Amino acid sequence: MGKRSEERAKRKAQKQERFEEAKASFVQKVSESHQPKYISDPDTPKIPHVASQVNQAAISTPKAIKDGGRFGEIVTWCVKNKDIKGKWSWHCPRQWTDEEWNTDISPHFEEFSQKTWAEIDELASGSGHKMHHDQEISTLIKEARRRWKKLGLEQFDTAFRFRLGGTKRAWGYIVQSHFFFVWWERKHKIYPTNK
Repeated sequence: MGKRSEERAKRKAQKQERFEEAKASFVQKVSESHQPKYISDPDTPKIPHVASQVNQAAISTPKAIKDGGRFGEIVTWCVKNKDIKGKWSWHCPRQWTDEEWNTDISPHFEEFSQKTWAEIDELASGSGHKMHHDQEISTLIKEARRRWKKLGLEQFDTAFRFRLGGTKRAWGYIVQSHFFFVWWERKHKIYPTNK
């Protein structure tokens, strides 16, 4: 092997070594910044939630579109931003009871966590209406609109509503493919219908 060939082989080996070092550094950074985070409230089941790694662009445009968006992703959720203080004007407490959690909320969300958002979108009631869907904040009762703003959620002009049977609903918002559970509703008063 000539002197030029040796130098070329040496430069190639050095370049490969720098590449491997940069790759290892990148993998370590990604691993550290994408560790799942869990709710620390001991009374709440350990449910993963998204924190600082949520894309800021998704926060300003939370409504996904079917040609990419969240629809291919599995549903994830948390109660990190729950609004449970006080009562609604119709005298229902915002806080759910242990029985409601164990009977009405947790079992449904365990089931939702096994589905993609596309599968959630396809679920319909016996009358053909979507069971779970986006809801424009402007269509909610005034009390809910004010509360939404007070919670600092005015950047979301659309909420998402899960129907949990009868008049029971779980309200929140979606960032990327993650549902942030905000309100537990028993009587279908946040968005009343004539039915």
